[in-house]
Amino acid sequence: MRSSGTTATELVARALDAARNSATGAFVELLPERAAQDAAVADRELAGGTDRGPLHGIPVAVKDNIDVAGAWTRCGTRDLGHHCAERDAAIVSRLRDAGAVVIGKTRTHELAWGMVTPGCRNPLDPARITGGSSGGSAAAVAEGVVPVALGTDTGGSIRNPAALCGVVGIKAGVGTLPTDGVAPLAPTQDAPGVLGATVSDCRVALTVLGAEPSGPPVRRVGVIRDHWARRVEPPVAAAIDDAVLRLREAGVEAVEVAVRNSDLAMAASYVIMLAESARHWWPADPDQVGPQVRDVLRLGARVADADYRRALAVRRSIIAGLDDAFGQVDALLMASSPVLASRIGDELTGCAGRMLPVQAAHASATSLASVSGVPALSVPGLPGPEGLPTGVQFLAPTTDPLLRCAELLERGRGDAENG
Repeated sequence: MRSSGTTATELVARALDAARNSATGAFVELLPERAAQDAAVADRELAGGTDRGPLHGIPVAVKDNIDVAGAWTRCGTRDLGHHCAERDAAIVSRLRDAGAVVIGKTRTHELAWGMVTPGCRNPLDPARITGGSSGGSAAAVAEGVVPVALGTDTGGSIRNPAALCGVVGIKAGVGTLPTDGVAPLAPTQDAPGVLGATVSDCRVALTVLGAEPSGPPVRRVGVIRDHWARRVEPPVAAAIDDAVLRLREAGVEAVEVAVRNSDLAMAASYVIMLAESARHWWPADPDQVGPQVRDVLRLGARVADADYRRALAVRRSIIAGLDDAFGQVDALLMASSPVLASRIGDELTGCAGRMLPVQAAHASATSLASVSGVPALSVPGLPGPEGLPTGVQFLAPTTDPLLRCAELLERGRGDAENG
């Protein structure tokens, strides 16, 4: 924006026009008056020599389970959880303090409890899902409406749509960023994060939000080749192989590793999400959500305390296994989703020779970072058939190694395409 001479007012107006004319269903509410006012303020500040940083005057979007002052928070439901926010969520306030201009709220799967985001279409193939639950944020970025959007991730809700829509998505570690003003799902796994057009966009936004400072270069990455590698579609496996090649070309050592008890991650994460989401939402009015979410809340209300405690014990064992792995490598590499974007309306999808429920297939690869609470990132990998995106996932103790790995892949893919 600075080098082109484009004003914040012009940039925000273009973003609002693009959002209005979008056929993806990414947005559930636009905020044109407030956005125009904030853009005008940004222009005056920049003209007067006040520069708040790279997000100053840049349009951004916010997932509709995160409060934006003066806007409705609907959480993707017909009525459950609706309220008009009196103040911004803490992470929205941090974006505004950096001069970012919020143009609207993006569509989410109901209560952020799903991997489809009904009503949202994938910008790369409108017949396919965006993934979820931050599907609207992923679509808004993939379509070029905004360079950055806020999302949340409890079971993969940033990483999955990022993979399916071909953008970058990163969840911070649980407890790293504030969740004030964010509707809860499973508090011990809930993590805000960002979706961006590039790794650089995500790095800028995370710095503003308060993520960890930069660290040393990444020298060794562990490639998870155990049961996870046997449960992916061929285009996803090819993307992982290509990522390993790009890392090695960049001078990073890539070694095969196994994480102890990681095969229990999906089951443990699911039990924890069931129990914790039901505690918050089941006593409300579950008739105000659709049948899929109502069924999981009903199931969650029946989770016995003993089963919940067992899931927490499994979590502790998985965290111990990850700690051991991170003692050997700087980051771990695996698929973000074992399958490509499913067709809208499909209930089953093919995965490694089996037919699986769409929700389960898309959630399987994200559960390791979800249940352990470690930061994780999805970056576009080698495209699949018909140009459909794949996602390569990195896990690390802090966010900086994730961004460094993703930057190497992004640079390597760009060099390959240009060379």
